[in-house]
Amino acid sequence: MPVPDFDLRVVRSDSRLHIAPVGELDIATAPQLEEAISKATSEPVAELVLDLRELTFMDSTGLRTLAQANLKAEQAGTALSIWRGSRQIERVLEISGLGPLLPLADAPAN
Repeated sequence: MPVPDFDLRVVRSDSRLHIAPVGELDIATAPQLEEAISKATSEPVAELVLDLRELTFMDSTGLRTLAQANLKAEQAGTALSIWRGSRQIERVLEISGLGPLLPLADAPAN
């Protein structure tokens, strides 16, 4: 079975770590994001941003990954922001009921 198209863009600044998953976040690719989040929350960082704008697909494994990121950030004392993705990704969050439980935010205008 081929691995879906997926990439992680990680940018660290002084007090912020910005992680942008690109492509399909599912059972085959979630471990990559989980590893990046674990690394981010094990090192001191004031803010962690998960940028969902370039996701094209997310399944229940991706939802679990976001829920775990929220918990890990809380435990590490790291402020977490999850930037909203496409309408398709928003719909997955709505249907699951997870959306209101996460620190979802619109990405700042550039």
